[in-house]
Amino acid sequence: MYSATPEGTIGSLIGIFSVPLTGALSDRWGRRRVYRIGSVFLLLYSFPAWWMLTLGNHALAIAVIAVGIGFGVNVMFGPQCAMLPEMFGNRHRYLGVAMAREISVVLAGGLAGVLVAYLIAVSGGNWVLLAIYMTVLALITTACTFLVPETLRRDLTRLDDAVRVSRDEAGEGVSSTTVTIRTVEW
Repeated sequence: MYSATPEGTIGSLIGIFSVPLTGALSDRWGRRRVYRIGSVFLLLYSFPAWWMLTLGNHALAIAVIAVGIGFGVNVMFGPQCAMLPEMFGNRHRYLGVAMAREISVVLAGGLAGVLVAYLIAVSGGNWVLLAIYMTVLALITTACTFLVPETLRRDLTRLDDAVRVSRDEAGEGVSSTTVTIRTVEW
């Protein structure tokens, strides 16, 4: 995935440890909490990382990107591997995970290079716009961790999807954090 470059290789080597560790931590603390740690890391890392990349030091640039991949991205990847399948019932799990992952990869990842090139062109190479872009993406990701249901210990044999309900919708026998709904038969 990232290993075609030195920074990708180092980031992937860090991921050998960070992905299983954060996956295990998500088994204890919950998927959302650990995922949120990764997104907040990237949120706080955005401006310092882009500033360091402008310093012109090749070794520092490799380290900055490797840390961003190894800790920021891979800390989210550990719990994501369990969280996404747990969000969907087993009738539509493959389609749900595939759509969630692949559409987001196209929109956030595939278009990122084009958008970044445009931001560099219109700003005359100003790193601040790139840091703002990364911060906005990290803010969206962090906000989403408050909107998705916690799926830790969810029974994967269930046919229904996990959904979040508000406190107003919670009632007798319905938790205000996570419930499941029945899927519609077509």
